[in-house]
Amino acid sequence: MKKTMVVLLVMVMFLFSFNVFAQAQSSWSVKLGIDFASEMDVDEESYDTEMGYSVTGEYIMPYRNGFDLGAGITLQLDRDFENYDGNFGFTPIYGLAEYTMDNGPLYFIGHLGFASFRLEYPEVEDSSGGLYYALGAGMYVTDHYTADILYTNNSGEIEYTDGETSDADYSKFTVSVGMRF
Repeated sequence: MKKTMVVLLVMVMFLFSFNVFAQAQSSWSVKLGIDFASEMDVDEESYDTEMGYSVTGEYIMPYRNGFDLGAGITLQLDRDFENYDGNFGFTPIYGLAEYTMDNGPLYFIGHLGFASFRLEYPEVEDSSGGLYYALGAGMYVTDHYTADILYTNNSGEIEYTDGETSDADYSKFTVSVGMRF
């Protein structure tokens, strides 16, 4: 939890320092997403997961030459494993960069940050988060509405009741629609 608070504080300070230099209006964005084609890798084993849902909040400000910078947080609602008992979820906090092509409707987006990890699974004592990244593209449907597709990856660590640990890696595709205001 301490790592999460430090990352969040640094991102907030980063945003406010750049906001002083921004020439145009900053914006907030709220997105609802469907997560699919997802897989959890634990050490050398792979586990398919059920489809999930995400809620995202982002703060975005113009930088220069088609680039926007910002920060965001996504709550990946808990999802189940397909053939095993248990569920899990991640909550990434990240910085983002967005490039809009020639002031057109298409843009590319990248995220980098830290994701907290929660896991309810038999024989698991605790879980902790790790690196989060995402790459994708989107388009402005109107001036205020967007649609995105992202490949995202969340990392974490699992501690079992017997004291052993494993690395977890969760990857998925997300299709989302959002509103900027």
